[in-house]
Amino acid sequence: MTWRLGWYTRFELVVLGRAVLMQVAHPVIAAAVSDGYRADPFARLSRTITSSQLRLFGGEQAAREAGRLVRAHATIPGVDEELFRWVHATSFESLLTAYRLLRPRLPVIHEERLYREWRDTGRSLGIRTMPGDLAALRDYVDDVVATQLMPTDGVRNLLEAFELRGGKAPGGEHLPSVLWPFVRPVAARVLPDFAVGTLPPALRVKLGLEWTDRDERRLRRWVRLIRAVSAFVPASLLHYPMPYRAMLSARSSRV
Repeated sequence: MTWRLGWYTRFELVVLGRAVLMQVAHPVIAAAVSDGYRADPFARLSRTITSSQLRLFGGEQAAREAGRLVRAHATIPGVDEELFRWVHATSFESLLTAYRLLRPRLPVIHEERLYREWRDTGRSLGIRTMPGDLAALRDYVDDVVATQLMPTDGVRNLLEAFELRGGKAPGGEHLPSVLWPFVRPVAARVLPDFAVGTLPPALRVKLGLEWTDRDERRLRRWVRLIRAVSAFVPASLLHYPMPYRAMLSARSSRV
């Protein structure tokens, strides 16, 4: 299902900032990433995107990437299965949020199938206790928001990074560098709007993030614009190369 739907597009990743914001609101994760996002937000986000794609669509490379990820985090104080579970859960929940915003709503049975597949990929990271279904996932996220998250320095640093004042342009896979001066002012509004505006309301309050009716209307305009533009973008450009090849392979195998 993950491969066949073309689950991972460039536009849906505007919500990646939401996932990272939820993650760095956890004090242990915030301490681990320090101010890396502020120094070069796109470098870190690009590594996250590449790693996720390898684990979802990389075939034989998936297990190797999962092993590399576990080893890379093994020496970080406080990193355990619970933190991997939180990162894995918020990544899925944010991608599902993006899908619901930017594409036609999936039947519930398909959303549950996607979650089962995502939950299964967590085993390669040593996550043995992911919530059993989407209802349990929502309860888990609500519980962590209420009991563990807080306005950390990581949250502040990430929100500053979203302003894109000092960060480098994204790599060529994401955007030709010559276009960056024109795109940067727009991206500096889109990234925080999607990150903050799609957060669980209880977490926005807890982090002290203001979100007004005017902000909500602006977010809805972004959603309508992205939906309209994505309808005219060729599939080969809308998707990253690896998920695009996986989508073609999955769909052709069903013919």
